[in-house]
Amino acid sequence: MVVRLNAFIAKTGFSSRRNATLLIKDGRVRVNGDVVIKPWLEIGENDALEIDGKPVRLERERYIIFNKPIGVTSTVRDKFASKKVVDYIPKSFGRVYPVGRLDKDSRGLLILTNDGQLCYRATHPKYEIEKEYEVVLRGRVTNRDIEKFKRGVLDGDDILRVKTAKIRSVDEGSTTMSAVICEGKKRHLRRLLENSGFPVSDLKRVRIGQIKLGALREGQFRLIDKASAYRLLGSI
Repeated sequence: MVVRLNAFIAKTGFSSRRNATLLIKDGRVRVNGDVVIKPWLEIGENDALEIDGKPVRLERERYIIFNKPIGVTSTVRDKFASKKVVDYIPKSFGRVYPVGRLDKDSRGLLILTNDGQLCYRATHPKYEIEKEYEVVLRGRVTNRDIEKFKRGVLDGDDILRVKTAKIRSVDEGSTTMSAVICEGKKRHLRRLLENSGFPVSDLKRVRIGQIKLGALREGQFRLIDKASAYRLLGSI
């Protein structure tokens, strides 16, 4: 792997790419013993990197599948959160970040990684990565409502829609359905459904691309390798 110096520093987890550029221009970075001030210099894994005289090494890439419980916050830093997803991951794994959003009141599949490229591919709308949810709603949803969900609902400046949806069961006061979206707007499904007159009682994400939650228990995680992560997200 050969990448630009500022990107390499960001991959180590030492700082963001922007801050890495500043470190380099300030003369605080050495490569193979020499001060380097060009952020675009290409280096590889076998080059010796130092920042402020201390060795900095590339972090091992991690790909984690996590079953997030309700009440757990997806953000890495939140001083008001009683429990964050990173609290469930061993510190020995290094720094990892949630891929996309899953709000505090929702549960289910969340990917955590330190691979910025995978995060970008999984979340950018142009890649149209499917995200599937199981949803319990208050009220009786009909096929006509499903068609409305597909056409989309305007909420503020956002048009919120599903790619597909299917009614699984209808009880006297509630409906269980599955829904697939390819976008990741904040509280996307909740806003769409609640604006359509169907408050959400439970929302569980069960699939991202071809990565499935399966039988993983709430609060538990499992690791997958890089090749599998990219293949299952349809990125290679």
